[in-house]
Formats: sequence, structure tokens, C-alpha cells
Amino acid sequence: MLTINLSGRIDANNAASVEAEISAELAEFPGEVPVFDASGLDYISSAGLRVLLKFRKQFAKNLDVLNASGEVYDIFEVTGFTELLNVRKKLREISIEGCEVIGGGNFSTVYRLDPETIVKVFTHPTATLAGAEKDQKTSREVFLHDIPTAISYDVVRVDGRYGLVYEMINADTVSGTLRKHPERLEEISLKMARLMKKLHTTEFEPDTFQDAKGILHNMIQSPFSMGMINAEDRALIDELIDRIPNRNTFIHADYHPKNVMLSNDELVLIDVGDSGLGHPIADLLISYSQFVSMPKFAAEHGSKAHQLAIGLDCNTLGAMWNIMLPEYFGTTDKDILAHYEEIISGYSSIMRLYAFSVAKDIPIEVKVKISAPVMAKFREVIGTLKPIDGI
Repeated sequence: MLTINLSGRIDANNAASVEAEISAELAEFPGEVPVFDASGLDYISSAGLRVLLKFRKQFAKNLDVLNASGEVYDIFEVTGFTELLNVRKKLREISIEGCEVIGGGNFSTVYRLDPETIVKVFTHPTATLAGAEKDQKTSREVFLHDIPTAISYDVVRVDGRYGLVYEMINADTVSGTLRKHPERLEEISLKMARLMKKLHTTEFEPDTFQDAKGILHNMIQSPFSMGMINAEDRALIDELIDRIPNRNTFIHADYHPKNVMLSNDELVLIDVGDSGLGHPIADLLISYSQFVSMPKFAAEHGSKAHQLAIGLDCNTLGAMWNIMLPEYFGTTDKDILAHYEEIISGYSSIMRLYAFSVAKDIPIEVKVKISAPVMAKFREVIGTLKPIDGI
């Protein structure tokens, strides 16, 4: 990527020389599409804007102008050039030193900046500005469909990483709230079930978000690439995923107590960047693994990793699930619930294999060993699995 720095003032007095300098730099890198860094730009007049417009026409595309100050961005916006060029403001730098960690997962960590503000920092090495902006856009889209979702009002830089800032007054994660107030377990679990049901009954236009089947296919790619499952097993699981009926209902793809905030007694989603559309079974299998199968595995092997990741112990997560399941399905019939749970548990092997593959505290040889019995049991039921009717 060829980055061209814009600095000082660009106006009628120097626009021609700036154009010549840019042209000379481009001549040294034929075929390269430039990206303009405006971090040093103090002012740009109409003459300077015409220079950028010439290069836009030359490359027949909207060029990127990055790190514009507020004042410079206003010039681009007032003149309509934000529609002709991809102009982005310089991101505000903030510090999280001494801030309390209140949530997060494998790809982000949520910090409390002050009593009214939180920031979600994208921690994965592949996180990009485009990814942060996609998360912000997704949140707005979900919010407009009457799903309680925190809306980020600022994209920031945090120690070289990207972050999203939210106003969250009197808020804590569901995990944090239950650690402080365990007596609220039933009340909050019922709220979690009702919100999950709302997600799974909210329709979006096709292609608004990614296909949930794609999320599951990507999950199974991870254990396959690590040698935890073979090509035959991979094909079986991919076939199972493809058999899931198509739907345009909302799939959160990581619904658990550390990804949901409780703000003034209302549940609010804070992590919807990886959400999709599809059949609810895609969400239920992931949540079952987070609430039931992975906590049980961690407890049996004396691991604290899952408890640290989700913020609650095995018994609390299991109790939440047992309250959520009948509320979600609208029945207390034990036989029906046992049947539903058996189906969800079968599908959840997809998530368990993925979780093992990305676990940082498990050596690869151990991952291969512990995935073998999971896959063996999965093979026994994989031919009989089909999504639950009526959801």
C-alpha cells in the first residue's frame, strides 16, 4: 500500500506543486493505488480538493483519506467530498490504564472508563478499523429492529488497537451482576431467555448479516486445520450444517452472560459484530456449549479457563440454563425439554471442537486427544440430528 502524506496547508498558492509531488511519487510505484494520510494536514482549500479529485478520476475509484482532524474533515463534509472520497477522521487515543475489565471474549475485552462509559477493545491480532466500523454499523442495524443493543458513538485507538466507546450508565455484565447479587439468578436468567427468544423471532432482510451456516463452517475449519478431526469427519459436519433450514432470523453467535450488559435492569447486547442470520439452532448450540458442556468439561479437568472467560462458575451457568430452557420453549414438560436438550447437545459438539481448538492453555497434542471422544460420540448421532420444529 502506497501512503502519501498530506501536510500543512494546501491552497491556491501551492496546489500545483503538491499535485506535481504526488504525481512524481506515484510514478515511482506504477500500479499502486495511493492512500492519503491527512494527519499532518492543517487546511485544504477548493484548489487542494480539486487536486485530490484529479487523482480520484485517474484511479476511477473513491480514494482513502485517513486521519483527518475534525476541522479538516468538516471541510471535506461541507464541500460534499466525503461522498467522493473515503475520508476518515483521526481516531481519538484513550488509555485503559487502571480501568476495570468488565467483559469480553476471545476477540475483545470490555473496560469501564468511568461510571457512564465503557470501551470494547478489539484484542485479536487481525482486528482492523474496517472490522470495528462493521461492528458499529451492525449494532445500529440491530437496534433499529427493536433489539436492545448498545450503540457506539466513537471509534478510538487504545494502545495501538481499535476500540468502540459506549455510554452505559449504571451498567454491568450479567456475569458481574450475578457475582455481586446471586439472589437475582432466576430473575436474570428469565430475562436472558426472553431476550434470546426475541432475537430468534426477529426477521431481517436477506443478506443483512452473514449466513449463520457460514459461521458454523468457519468454526469447524479451526479443529480441522489443527488435525483434531480428519477430512471424513469434516465432511460429515459440513453436511450436517448444510442440512439446517435457511432462515432470516437473528443469530447472536456468542450469547452468554459476559456478552450481555444489565443497564438499569434492562438487558443490552454489547457484542454483535459477528452476528448472522439463520435457524435458531445455530445460536442454541453455541450457547449450550457456553452454559453447559464447556463448564462441565472445565470442572471435570480442574480448569478455570472457562470460568475466567465467562465470569461465572459451572454450577451457576448450569442453573441459568435450566431456568432459561423452559422459559425459551414455553413448556415445563420434562420429557419435551429433555428431548430438546438432547438435540441441542448433539449439535453443540461443533462448538466444543471449536472451543478446544482456540483454547490457549491446552497443548495441541491434548487438543487432539480430548477431541477424539467428542467426535466419536458426534458420529453416533450426527445422522439423526435435525433442528427442533416450531422455533
